Amino acid sequence: MTTIFRVTAALVLLAASLPAGAASATVTRAWQYKPESVNGLAVRNLIGDIRVERGATPGVHITTTTTVETGSQAEADRLAGLIDFRTSDVGAGSRFDVRLPKGHFPKIYWADGASSWWNISFVEHLGDRIRLSGDKRDAPVVRVNLLIRAPAGAKLDVSNVFGEIAANGYSGKLKLDGGSGLLSSTGGEGDFTLDNGSGQVIVTGHRGRLVADTGSGSVKITDCECELLADTGSGSVDVRGGKGSVSADTGSGDVEVDGFSGSFMADTGSGSVQARNLSNVTSLVVDTGSGSVKIEGDLSAASRLRIDTGSGSVSLRSATQPSMEIRIDTGSGGVDVVAPGATVQERGDVWTVRMKEGAGRGDIDTGSGSVDIDFR
Repeated sequence: MTTIFRVTAALVLLAASLPAGAASATVTRAWQYKPESVNGLAVRNLIGDIRVERGATPGVHITTTTTVETGSQAEADRLAGLIDFRTSDVGAGSRFDVRLPKGHFPKIYWADGASSWWNISFVEHLGDRIRLSGDKRDAPVVRVNLLIRAPAGAKLDVSNVFGEIAANGYSGKLKLDGGSGLLSSTGGEGDFTLDNGSGQVIVTGHRGRLVADTGSGSVKITDCECELLADTGSGSVDVRGGKGSVSADTGSGDVEVDGFSGSFMADTGSGSVQARNLSNVTSLVVDTGSGSVKIEGDLSAASRLRIDTGSGSVSLRSATQPSMEIRIDTGSGGVDVVAPGATVQERGDVWTVRMKEGAGRGDIDTGSGSVDIDFR
């Protein structure tokens, strides 16, 4: 699947008003796959919303609801019956493809499609190139919504170009791939990957491994017990509650964590990193190009600490001291250390702070930012 037109906003098809005299047709269909389909089913859709749930029967069950809105009832009825559903039920490698044949759908309406004859936008999907029009008088409004139910332990790969994908209570291996719409999961369990082009990723209550990747959208994770790997080009990463490990990478967005228990790693190009109410942190690694770093919580379990900023300041606050020796090197920023009972040495721009037995290793390096440490 190749998206030629750069997506910059979520669909608003349902919210848009229909032109006078428009007609609508709706068709619902259902498929039940063999039990072996749980070993690997790929779903490909162009436009609509997709919901993924845990099913109670063997095999994967898919229900589609197609809606077409156009100028006449006869045309709406005709087009609604021409959506091409291609299925392959072969166990691992099974497929469910929703295709809009170009011969019947040379163009479709999309809110951010071209709005004038000299401005052309299009999308390539399953071998067809379809034009996108921002004028409902010029093209039909088409939506194919999917409801996918799969039993615990199933493996699904779900792709949707225009629209949202939401998983609820799914258990197994799941990949969600979106263009600009929201990707979300609630109460999931297993190995999940949510990969978005420019839309948001929101996950609540996950248990297992979680990869959240967006080009420019933000990532928000709440109350997850997981190994989290979050990557955004320019969006922010926001983690609230939960436990396990966090690895966050942004190009220019900020990273903010509150109330997480476990190891924490963040890398930003120009964004800041702020973490509050951390606990059980054995490893803390933060690297920013020009953003500041502010960490607060209980760092007593830390055995590894590495913070590197190009020009941002560093602030560390811990309710109790770890057993660690920290080396602080600043280019032009000042250093302020409050650590009762610790041994503090200053040699030029390099400070050494040894707390308790000094078992762990810590390094703080800033180009021009200040360093403020308060370990009570």
